[in-house]
Amino acid sequence: MATLVLTVVGGIVGGPVGAALGAAIGQQADAAIFKPKGREGPRLADLKVQASTYGQQIPKLFGTMRVAGSVVWATDLIERRTKRGGGKGRPSTTEYSYSVSLAVALSSRPIRAIRRIWADGNLLRGAGGSFRERCTFRWHDGSEDQAVDPLIASAVGIGSASAFRGLAYAVFEELELAAFGNRIPSLTFEVEADDAAVDGGFVGDVLLGEAGRCVGNWPIAGYAASGERAREALAPLFAVDGVRLASGPAGWRLAPASASEPSALSDFTEMRRPFRDADRVEQRRAPLSSLPGLVSLRHYEPARDYQLGQQSAEVAGGGVREERVDLPAALPAESAHALALALAGAAADGRETCVWRADLAALALPIGGPVALPDGSVWRSVARTVRGGEVMLELCRHQPLPLTAIDADGGQAVTPPDWPDGETFVHLFDCPNIGTSPASAPRLLIAAAGSNEGWRGADIWICPAPDAEPIALGMARPAAALGTLAAAVPASGGALIDLANTLVVSLANPSMMLESIEDSALLGGANRAMLGTEMVQFGTAERVGAAEWRLSRLLRGRGRSEIASHPAGTPFVLLDDMALLPVPDAVAQLVESGSAVLQWAGRASTAVAEAPLPAVGQALAPLPPVHGRARPDGAGGFVVEWMRCSRFDTGWRDHVDLTLGESRQAWEVAPVPPAPGAGPWTTTVPTLHLDAAVVASLPTAAKLAIRQVGDLGRSRPLFLTLN
Repeated sequence: MATLVLTVVGGIVGGPVGAALGAAIGQQADAAIFKPKGREGPRLADLKVQASTYGQQIPKLFGTMRVAGSVVWATDLIERRTKRGGGKGRPSTTEYSYSVSLAVALSSRPIRAIRRIWADGNLLRGAGGSFRERCTFRWHDGSEDQAVDPLIASAVGIGSASAFRGLAYAVFEELELAAFGNRIPSLTFEVEADDAAVDGGFVGDVLLGEAGRCVGNWPIAGYAASGERAREALAPLFAVDGVRLASGPAGWRLAPASASEPSALSDFTEMRRPFRDADRVEQRRAPLSSLPGLVSLRHYEPARDYQLGQQSAEVAGGGVREERVDLPAALPAESAHALALALAGAAADGRETCVWRADLAALALPIGGPVALPDGSVWRSVARTVRGGEVMLELCRHQPLPLTAIDADGGQAVTPPDWPDGETFVHLFDCPNIGTSPASAPRLLIAAAGSNEGWRGADIWICPAPDAEPIALGMARPAAALGTLAAAVPASGGALIDLANTLVVSLANPSMMLESIEDSALLGGANRAMLGTEMVQFGTAERVGAAEWRLSRLLRGRGRSEIASHPAGTPFVLLDDMALLPVPDAVAQLVESGSAVLQWAGRASTAVAEAPLPAVGQALAPLPPVHGRARPDGAGGFVVEWMRCSRFDTGWRDHVDLTLGESRQAWEVAPVPPAPGAGPWTTTVPTLHLDAAVVASLPTAAKLAIRQVGDLGRSRPLFLTLN
């Protein structure tokens, strides 16, 4: 079309000369536009990029290979809203999260398993089978009788859903997208199609559908066959294997020349005809400079997560040209280096050719296989021509170099760590009131961690009662330092720094760290931790094991929490950590009774674990009184006095009367042990007068338990002995 148009235009503008120029230009344009479409087999870049193009070819996988696949079905993004906070004058926060369900086609040949999965180059599913992001995962092996996936059937209807029989594919149900910028990530899969390595012969037999027709030479870990014809799919494998078509009386086959013993030419000649020097009609040898000087083989390397690798080998006596061979197959570095050496050794195969005159008996000689000439040299038969009563054989010199095992280094790869499945640890801590206002609900903190550094967090629920609906609290991130007490520790005084006792703590995993601080930072409130229900501080932290630390220079009973002895196994957590999950006040009020249950599920697991919660509310009780004393009244009785503390502010401030933090001031005083007719007494002032009759009714060495009565509970007792 362009030739006709440009010829006419050129003739109008420039006459005959213009017509000739227009015709020449038009012919070039037609040749570029209407040239026949080229045929190509698999390429190295084909397996990296995930696609969803209509008509995209799905490769046939062999061995174990990493492929991107094609998205064959997907839903729209699923949006969820979560409202947090609010109430009592505080603003609420609404968070949006997105997920998607999709199916990815992987192989048009049945597969055995799906191992690791990468999303945007990072591990989404490790070798242990756990996922880094929450989803439900299924895969179908590509058999001819596989059932319809239930998710696809529920979305499009059982009558419209395809089972994709003969197509192996993976299905993600509600894959969370927060870690991928709320978009569908680029997924790649490590797919096992065969339980062992394969070779070109096995791949050829499967693609051609005839067992025994193909012979391979080099084992490969994996291969993805694609192309419009089987020839295009097999071309890369057969090129590096040196596979050629060989025909003979037993039929044809595809095999490398080294796969069969050389046929002696003397077996294919008439007995009465001797060999002569004149039978070698012609012999040619190409110069060494025509050979490549270097052979570079590019491949996928399994040890480096199937990244591209390259191995090179020099050709002895070759020129300066580099020959690059792209093999879209998975090969270890050692095998690829040995294959590169084999290709370099076979570079001279065919450099020397000759034409041999034989009789009609040579028509039975297999074409494509090795032939041994009378002088003992081995050649490869290429073609034959019949001229009268003679057969002209075209031969190429076949002298591949012997192979030796060679170690090779594929280079250092930056690969994401594949952490094994770790154990999840979750603890709830009942903290004292350490804020700047009196608590109206228990101060509860949830800490979570895993047994290795790859742990990603856990979803947390609280079930207020055995039959109640669980309340979702969100996801707990990995805590900075969470563990348990390795050895029991006794109670001690809280007025001074405890230099006598130490805490030996076993943390959840060795990557957790604790650090020492100076006394000024210690007295300023640094290194606060919860040990059971007691808040402590430590000044010195020493690592004594992989995950064990010895903590010394202790401050006990911080926040006026109760100083107690703690057995081994008591939970421990560092409070100076933003990853701790606070329980909202509305939920914390439901936990006070002691019938609630804490539930959690790690990000790598769908199993829900649970643990009962004891009664909590340490932050609601007033602080116990201090500085109690009993002085005689001179008449056989005693005047008992004490000083109150404030739940509003647990610090010590000189010359300041701290706010009570309660709606009223009241105390309860009771003898220990109880005595008939004596107490308990209530008072609204921090003093109580016991007359002689009351004192006489008390047992010898009796104690008084003084408790402050608050709006939400009673304080721990202050014990006072009457002397």
